[in-house]
Amino acid sequence: MNILSSASKIVFILMAIALVALTFTGKVDAKDFVMLAGMAFTYYFTRQKELPKQ
Repeated sequence: MNILSSASKIVFILMAIALVALTFTGKVDAKDFVMLAGMAFTYYFTRQKELPKQ
C-alpha cells in the first residue's frame, strides 16, 4: 500500500481515527471535532503542496 510508505500519512490517518473515536465516546464535542478536523485537513493538504515531488 502506498499510504503506509509515508510517516505523515500514517500520523494523519491515526489522528483522524483517534478524533472520531474521542467524539463517539463523548470526550470531544461536535463543535471541537469540526475545528480539529478542519485544522488537521488544512495542515495536511497545504503541506502536500509545499513538498517537492519525488
